[in-house]
Amino acid sequence: MTRRLRRSVPLAAAVFAAALVSAQAAEVSLKLADSLPAGHSITKKATQYFFDRAKTLSGGKVEFQHFPAEQLGKAKDLLTVTQTGLADIGYIVPSYVSEKMPLGAVAELPGGFNSSCEGAKAFWALAKPGGLLDTLEFKPNGVRVLYVVALSPYQAIFSEKAGFKSFEDFKGRKIRSNPGPMELALRDLGAVPIRMTPPEIFDAMTKGTIDGALLPYTSTFSYGLNAVVKSVTVGQNFGTVGITYSINASKWASLPRDVQEALTKAGDETVGHACAQFDQEEAELATRLKDTGTLMVTFTPEQEKVLEANFASVSKDWAQNLEKRGKPADKVLAAFRAAIAAQR
Repeated sequence: MTRRLRRSVPLAAAVFAAALVSAQAAEVSLKLADSLPAGHSITKKATQYFFDRAKTLSGGKVEFQHFPAEQLGKAKDLLTVTQTGLADIGYIVPSYVSEKMPLGAVAELPGGFNSSCEGAKAFWALAKPGGLLDTLEFKPNGVRVLYVVALSPYQAIFSEKAGFKSFEDFKGRKIRSNPGPMELALRDLGAVPIRMTPPEIFDAMTKGTIDGALLPYTSTFSYGLNAVVKSVTVGQNFGTVGITYSINASKWASLPRDVQEALTKAGDETVGHACAQFDQEEAELATRLKDTGTLMVTFTPEQEKVLEANFASVSKDWAQNLEKRGKPADKVLAAFRAAIAAQR
């Protein structure tokens, strides 16, 4: 045997042994499905961070298989995908499944908070295990929330064709929004809300099918919309999207206690880490938009009061409509506002 071969044999054995230990250490493999492109800000700042923390806190006992970009199902179907076990953890947005989780849209009400961290931490207080939304909606649907995401407050973004320059220009504009509270807010401003998924917005704005959209600046860049956006609002809160990453309850019950503890701690840490990252990025991207010639539209104090009244009316109508259906929306709204106030 040559000297080089004698040196390589122990090295190969060591590599094989390390790989074997690693494979043995990962006792639990979890499939996570979402609808986001792999490079989305949420994936980078929340999901990947959660993966890394869970692996570290579990001592390598848990690993993840990530299925992004609707590989296992459309965004609106990911609750079912998680309930049936096709995925262990799913990107579950209450407003996408409003027939099953209508109260979860409380995080999406416009005007309620000033930053991602205010919104995310308040939403987390209600959605985490033992919270009010967990009791009312997530647990009855057979899922347990691991962590939540609330992006920075949404702004109104517009294409060059839209010619948006002032508050009055909302009237008659076709604007993509999430279903629910955002639609109500736009209608009160005289705009026409349009439903479509984020990946569809670029073509729709380019072709003039819609004039604009409600999105945070982070998503504006994640979906490449900065290439077509020419004017945006500044300092508003047209709502956000309340996102959960939730695990199938039966799958959760089957996990070893130490893995459960690792996932719980990783999820709690992810909420605070991700929202701070979103808020920082939002400020940086606002500067980038301005520096590249985007018109940054601000409103007068009188117009701000109109918006404030608009948003208050939307929240009231949202709660009243659900109360008529026997849903305790007033209680949920009060709890959400209290959770925001507690942070201030």
